[in-house]
Amino acid sequence: MAATSPLPARPIAGWLEWRGSGRVLIVEDDPAVRMLVARTLPKLGFTASTAANGTEALALMRKLPDDYVLILSDLRIPGMDVGDMIREIRQMRPDIAVIMMTGYNRERVAERVGDVHISGFVHKPFTLDVLASEIRSVLSP
Repeated sequence: MAATSPLPARPIAGWLEWRGSGRVLIVEDDPAVRMLVARTLPKLGFTASTAANGTEALALMRKLPDDYVLILSDLRIPGMDVGDMIREIRQMRPDIAVIMMTGYNRERVAERVGDVHISGFVHKPFTLDVLASEIRSVLSP
């Protein structure tokens, strides 16, 4: 029987070459999305904390506000308006970056958050390459 040649090595995606650091808060009510993003962040050098709603997110931020470098949030979160959540977080950390992860377009995001500055945007469904690229562009402009 002839030996089969091994499969060619798959190239490493470019986003794996970049590393950040610090803690990222993921605010997402869909457990599958929340877990997928949380498992990806350590590959980029980050520690992930997760919250299923705005109340949990605010409680985590109050415990360690200076540890967080980024918020990744869905537009629709249970129990709280996302704009209100971001405003409260920015009272603790005015400089914190926020990336919205949503199936809605940018215009809808702007309508929902009002005057709240959003640092970045990824449209669901997104690839991990797209998420990593947006994180990099927001944290390393």
